Amino acid sequence: MSADPLLSVDSVDAGYGDTQVLCDLSLSVEAGEIVSLVGRNGAGKTTTLRTIMGILQPTSGHVTYDGTDISALDATETAQQGLALVPEERRIFPDLTVTENLELAAHGGTADGDSLSVAEVLEMFENLRERAGNAGSSLSGGEQQMLAIARALVSGADVVLLDEPTEGLAPYIVRDVMDIVAALNDRGITVLLVEQNVQVCLELADRNYLVDQGQIVYEGTAAELGANEDVLDRYLGVTV
Repeated sequence: MSADPLLSVDSVDAGYGDTQVLCDLSLSVEAGEIVSLVGRNGAGKTTTLRTIMGILQPTSGHVTYDGTDISALDATETAQQGLALVPEERRIFPDLTVTENLELAAHGGTADGDSLSVAEVLEMFENLRERAGNAGSSLSGGEQQMLAIARALVSGADVVLLDEPTEGLAPYIVRDVMDIVAALNDRGITVLLVEQNVQVCLELADRNYLVDQGQIVYEGTAAELGANEDVLDRYLGVTV
């Protein structure tokens, strides 16, 4: 590991109003990694992503990206730094076509010229290319997830924060989404992946963090986590 990770969360507390969700949470992501954050419902996974993205402001601690403290930035300013959040709800525009959704996303994000064009992104997503003129509301759940990921690419993101990208999808669509995430990483995009599906994390991620009650309780490689039956059972109630 290098001394300076691309993205780091250092001793962060955050929450909603008087409700504290994250408690002294720390994690790091190196450039080019896929890192997963896994845990039960309500453990603090989505809150972590929202805090990194600037949707929530930490009450203490720091979020650092590429050597710059971004803790005080809002979501728009964070996106301009090169980070993109793909939320669990996907939040595509249902009345806009696939192409229009991508064109709108291309107006946000970074201004460094590294973003892919709409045409280039459609070449990567065959299903979306075939439905480029279709309204977002007409897409399947898997296609909507791919559109949400594709929007991050046209925004020029170097780091993509994925919140439960396989949630509610059929197993064969889960595999398609996993292939897309791996392909993004092959293109040099760094990924922080929030998932409840442990098997997805074990297959995709270089390293895995396990969060429970707003705190990191475990960190390890896929092999280490997969072999640690006590941790899997205690914090996730699963075996692999």
